[in-house]
This record gives sequence, structure tokens and C-alpha cells, in this order.
Amino acid sequence: MCLYSLKPLEVPNKGLNMTKQNMILKTAQRSGLTQAESKVLLDATFNVLVDYLSDKKSVTIPHFGTFDVHVRKGHRFFNIFRAKIMHTPQKYAISFHPSKEYKERIQEGLRL
Repeated sequence: MCLYSLKPLEVPNKGLNMTKQNMILKTAQRSGLTQAESKVLLDATFNVLVDYLSDKKSVTIPHFGTFDVHVRKGHRFFNIFRAKIMHTPQKYAISFHPSKEYKERIQEGLRL
């Protein structure tokens, strides 16, 4: 139940992409925590992920997948508007590799 009304919790944007607010509501519903406690929990989880990834470490969550940081090489290209060769610097990118179980579960949900 929502704190401000007697209506049950509803997840907005049903059928669209998951938002942080949707994650907070779903976590509160499934765990029995309040929305405030769920928000603290999700914020702490995301902060830990970002801390590890910013240190260029990978994060593995069993039965879910692995987040990795890798270097994207810089490259040269020809800018036709300036008529000269330009360079893009190398940068770090985050990639996600889902686990086998996660892939199978998603495929089962996508079958018609």
C-alpha cells in the first residue's frame, strides 16, 4: 500500500523501459521494505558498482552476468566540413556479459 493513499502500489510506465522509480517500487513490493529503504538499497548498490568499475575492475553477479571496463581505441577520420583529418581520443567503455542462465531465462520470456 502507498503511504499517501489506500490504492495499491502501481508501477508507472508499464510496458516501457524500467526507470529507477519503477525499480524502487518493484523492490519495495517484493521485499517488504518501504520505498525509502528500497531507494537507499538501490542507491548503495549502484554506488558500489560505479566504484568498482571506476577502478577498472570487473563486477560479477552470479546467475546474472559480468560488468567489464575496456578501452576503446582512438581513431582518425576525415572531417569533410573542415577538410582535414581529425582524431578521437581513446576512452573507457562498460560492457555487460549476461550469464548463461540469464540468457536462457530471457529467451523463455521472449518466446511467443
